[in-house]
Amino acid sequence: MEAVRLVWRPGSPAPVVHELTPWYSDGPGAELALERTETDAVAGGGPAVVRARLTGNRPADLTGRLRVRVPGGFGVRAPHRVVLRRGVPASAAVEVRAGKDVRPGAYRIPVVLTTGDGTRREETLTVRVGAPTGGPDLARGARAVSSADETPDFPAPAVTDGDPGTRWSSPAGDGQWVRVELAAPARVGEVRLHWQEAYASRYRIQVSPDGRTWRTAATVADGRGGRASVRLGAPAGTRFVRVVCDERATRHGVSLWSVEVRAVRDGGDGGDDRGRRDDGRDEGN
Repeated sequence: MEAVRLVWRPGSPAPVVHELTPWYSDGPGAELALERTETDAVAGGGPAVVRARLTGNRPADLTGRLRVRVPGGFGVRAPHRVVLRRGVPASAAVEVRAGKDVRPGAYRIPVVLTTGDGTRREETLTVRVGAPTGGPDLARGARAVSSADETPDFPAPAVTDGDPGTRWSSPAGDGQWVRVELAAPARVGEVRLHWQEAYASRYRIQVSPDGRTWRTAATVADGRGGRASVRLGAPAGTRFVRVVCDERATRHGVSLWSVEVRAVRDGGDGGDDRGRRDDGRDEGN
């Protein structure tokens, strides 16, 4: 179908059309989309909340079931029964909570919508679980270097100087990175980023004990800029933290106002070496 034409009887008043909703008989009866496919949670903390967008594509209303399949140790809250009205998108809150005994790491959780006409739609929500963190910002005043600075006015040390008016900015190009050297080894559980308008839509948080051998502790595939908190399970003895910007959200480089690093709180279990290891050497020691 390429076009739709509305025709009314000659001489009759023209109708007022507020909405035109097509129905495609060869398509699925319903659609499911998550507002974002990644989120963070703290083991033993509050729930991570993601909204699901539900759309009915049939001439009549559809009744469906929304199921969230969480692994052991997790709790979930979501509407069990949903009604999808033709052409009127609905929104449902999906709450996922990680129990205190859940190990830090990334968990892929299926979200499934089934309807009475036999439609089945599935999306995957990745929940990054981290141990509770606290204490001071370990990156404040730390030495910082980058793959490259756009100009001397936007140097890498700006991300750790504590000045809200300074920032690091890279040249235009994917793959740029900024690295922070902590004053002492730590068990890092959280990295907080404050992006300028030029942010990375896909990036990795990597950790290293020596600045030469790197391990990917967290991957963000749907970065949205602004202030971002990334939970990770870094091993004890982490001395270096690196933000690798794999893909830019704009045509410019990437720019960060600040990088903050928080350690796992005493009593928290942050020891998880499941991150992917990258045996490469830093280009800017």
